Amino acid sequence: MTRAAAPRLPAGRPTLLRAARVRRPHGVLGEVRAESLGGDAHRFRRGVTVMVEGSGQTLTLRSARGLGDGDLLLGFTGVDTPEAAALLRGAYLCVEAAHARHLPPGEWFVWQLVGLPAVDAEGQTLGVVAEIEPGAAHDVLVVETEAGERRFPMVAAFVREVDVAGGRVVLTPWDEEEA
Repeated sequence: MTRAAAPRLPAGRPTLLRAARVRRPHGVLGEVRAESLGGDAHRFRRGVTVMVEGSGQTLTLRSARGLGDGDLLLGFTGVDTPEAAALLRGAYLCVEAAHARHLPPGEWFVWQLVGLPAVDAEGQTLGVVAEIEPGAAHDVLVVETEAGERRFPMVAAFVREVDVAGGRVVLTPWDEEEA
């Protein structure tokens, strides 16, 4: 089924941003093994407050240390047993958007791009950014068009300009029948 691209405005800055996902409990002290999201594991340190997505629960970090494989071991005040830690399995740990890390030029949060109109170099509408898919080498911009979804590698050859303030993404389309 083909869905037509309906112009949408970006959803705007969310109130909470996912910072980590709890994989499983670890050890006997109530720690959890977690995957850092967003590329900045250094934000996890003693005293930082995170919210458990969907529960309203707030947790304060009592300990945080990196593991060699990129995961983290996190301990929280009041979570002192493996059973208490097990209740967090699969949960997303969030930070307030006001505490989001600063992004360098050429990087954007997904929420900044989803909903933006996608246009070609002449300004002709191609569709609307529907999502960003993570990839092994680079992310992929998914654009909802009148003919269905199209994917654009997030590299300079295809994504010519991202203008969040101006509300558009300029892409270099190609003829998919020739590709």
